[in-house]
Amino acid sequence: MSENLYIKDFKSLKVWQKANVLEQDIRELVKGFPSCEQYRLTDQLVRAVRSIGANLAEGNTQLFIKKEIVHANIALGSAGECRSHLITAYQNGYINSTQYDALDKRLIEIIKMLYGYIKRLKSAPRDTSNTNDT
Repeated sequence: MSENLYIKDFKSLKVWQKANVLEQDIRELVKGFPSCEQYRLTDQLVRAVRSIGANLAEGNTQLFIKKEIVHANIALGSAGECRSHLITAYQNGYINSTQYDALDKRLIEIIKMLYGYIKRLKSAPRDTSNTNDT
């Protein structure tokens, strides 16, 4: 490997930044959920929203673009899971329609950003010096 290796910083990704802020906001939101949901909906929602940023960080730190795409795709799935859990929270009266609409809008924005990020990664030039890019 080159001594001038560039280390990517996932914290510079705008999509990671937005996911991180959303994670903090949802962590605060679930404090108002009933205690009976602590190990059910609350836990699932927090894990799903954390998974968005965590997978972006893990993928962005990978050496191979294909692996980065895999983790970005997992983050995309986690964003969809968050949307589903928010619907459940709304349907059960744990959040109101204003809260639901605002959070869902933010998740849709993150999903669109993830689509763009994956598209950009897929069109990035490949490093042909290493054939283990699987």
